[in-house]
Amino acid sequence: MKKIIVACLLGISVLSFIVAKQFLFKAEVNNENLGPTLAEVRNVKNELRYKHSTGFFWADAAQSQKLYNGSEVFTGPSSEALLEMRNKDVIHVPAETLLRITENAQAGTLALNLERGSLQVEGKGQGKSLSVRVGNSDLVLKADAPFGLFAKKDASGHLTLSMASGTVTLENGNQKKTLGAGEALNIADPAAATEEGKEADKDSIQGAVGGGGSGTSEVSAGGGGDIKIAPESEVKKVPAALTMTAVEKEKLVLIEPAPKKVLYGQGLEFFRWKGAEGKKLTLQTSRTADFLTETRSEDVSEMKEAVIPKDLGTGEYYWRLVENSDGIPHFSETRTFRIERLGTAQIGQPSLTFKERGKWTLNVPVKDAKPGEKFHMQVGKNKGFEDIFDEYEGAMPLRSFLDMSGEYNIRVRKAYGNSLYSDWSDPAKVIVRPPLSAPLLSKTEEKIGATGLSEMTLSWSPVPYAVDYLVQIADGPKFSKILKNVVVEKAPYELKHNENVPGYMRLLARSVEGEYSPPSEVYQVKGVIKGPAIEKKEVLPPVFEQADSTPQFHLVWTHREAAKRYRVELSRDPKMAGSQMLDTENVEFFHSVSEEGWYYFRVWPVVDESRLFGLPTPILAVSYGKPGPLITPKTMTPKKNEVFLVPRGVPVSIKFTWSESPENEWYVLQMSQDQNFAKNTEIKVEAQEYILKKPMKNGQWYYRVRGRNKYQASAWSDTGVFYFGVSQ
Repeated sequence: MKKIIVACLLGISVLSFIVAKQFLFKAEVNNENLGPTLAEVRNVKNELRYKHSTGFFWADAAQSQKLYNGSEVFTGPSSEALLEMRNKDVIHVPAETLLRITENAQAGTLALNLERGSLQVEGKGQGKSLSVRVGNSDLVLKADAPFGLFAKKDASGHLTLSMASGTVTLENGNQKKTLGAGEALNIADPAAATEEGKEADKDSIQGAVGGGGSGTSEVSAGGGGDIKIAPESEVKKVPAALTMTAVEKEKLVLIEPAPKKVLYGQGLEFFRWKGAEGKKLTLQTSRTADFLTETRSEDVSEMKEAVIPKDLGTGEYYWRLVENSDGIPHFSETRTFRIERLGTAQIGQPSLTFKERGKWTLNVPVKDAKPGEKFHMQVGKNKGFEDIFDEYEGAMPLRSFLDMSGEYNIRVRKAYGNSLYSDWSDPAKVIVRPPLSAPLLSKTEEKIGATGLSEMTLSWSPVPYAVDYLVQIADGPKFSKILKNVVVEKAPYELKHNENVPGYMRLLARSVEGEYSPPSEVYQVKGVIKGPAIEKKEVLPPVFEQADSTPQFHLVWTHREAAKRYRVELSRDPKMAGSQMLDTENVEFFHSVSEEGWYYFRVWPVVDESRLFGLPTPILAVSYGKPGPLITPKTMTPKKNEVFLVPRGVPVSIKFTWSESPENEWYVLQMSQDQNFAKNTEIKVEAQEYILKKPMKNGQWYYRVRGRNKYQASAWSDTGVFYFGVSQ
């Protein structure tokens, strides 16, 4: 997009300019259909104006003003603002800066188009990356951790980036470059320089008066009411690779105070550094790592040290040096120090953390303790601390290992180094309880209840310091594999289970900290073997053409490994009255029956009753009724009186087909030259067609088909007839 800057128009009166400014800065009222929010205004000092992409007028921005794709903002003289991007990055916009915010969906970035001025980016290293527009290209800023970055665009459109903290990877096309703290780059778009100045006068005049210009235009304003009109290019430009040139600066080396040093205000303390002799140098001190709030700035040009102010309050401070001789800030590393005042330590409420049986970790908090502070802790067995059980001096956390039950007294004081301590805190006290004891367990006789579960009642006396109990069943006396683990609040407890193997049962007490007591006495418990799963149940009709065959009650079930054999209980009554018991060692069972109607049954596994309970299946039923006749097939080929004349030497192929029925498991095909089938050839066919390929006698042939299964035969089909002959 061509950018034409109209700085001023000669011949326009002051009155006309005021009228135009009031017109351009008329407030927008409709923010609908602007898409998702890309940024919000978090803080404004003096003047901040904004304009959305669909609007023409500029409006005053205030706290929480939302900015959308294509929104523009600018700050007036002596003004600044903070913007929070959707990815939580914070943008500091200083005075007389014009910025456009867009979303580059193709690159997956939130784009900053710095039209004029400078920015300070405080990145969080999360969410969508930011990109900065340079000429016709986007420079993507990628970071996995927080960073601080200063950006400034000069009159030629070149962008200078200077890292204040952290590390950022810059990506443009195939180019990648990592920029670390204290480094700076000058970035330019070679292609953008060739477009500067084309059709400037013509387009600026048309845009200013709003008439006749081809294409659409963006109107934006800078501090003091300057107006610029940016016509949108009708031809999409292909971005060229950006040039990145390192800006050489002398390294700023921080000497004092050392990183994370704690100052107690006992005498004069100094900032000391090396580098940037003869350059404009600023010392910055802030309560925040981004130096955006609660920041002091002091000109320390031509200096190598400065006094740390006495009026700094207690707490943590960040400090750095900024060399800014050419308008581009060059940053040193950022260090921290703390300001503290000598005073007594106040101990918090000590706590005990359970480690294992009879062993505890004592945790001692100190109120308002700061990172880096050191303390001296004593743990004594009496109030006067003559008998010291444990002692520690160092940084937080303050801990001690206690492996004896009883009462302990604790006190703490601050350690400032060089044998400098605060007064002792008021003492605190903890009591270490004794370990849990094993429960004394008793139980009733084990039996099968009405629900088919093994049942027994467990009783025990309460264990001191126990909050609940665990009933465990395992497959072995060492309890290496737990089959059942039940949490119980108190005795008595009705234990019910259906574990299918003999096992062992015990009880453990548990404390609120998670300590487990030694186990109770171990008892053996029986396994519960359920009745087998029935896979097939039926009454089979008598076998066809077998004179002594009777209907057969037939069962198939899954095997239970613990079953020695099985017992089938069979009755004609649904309540199993008058049942008969039939034993078998197999998982398939046949029994002759004679009557039609319902048969009721259940299957029992026969087990070792000293170790197992054997339970029957539920009462199941199967009905028997004499089956109806099978469906009689209908012949289809050969057709009636069809003639097959086969030349000698040619293979025979005669296809017999008939209708199908699902009840027929196979078919019987009969062929005969006798109409009464006294002498015939009989063929078993398991499909609904048969192809005859063997030679036969010449003459007239009769055929018929009937359906079959193991227990029945259908009626014969109608008799078909065909003629067969072999020619000479």
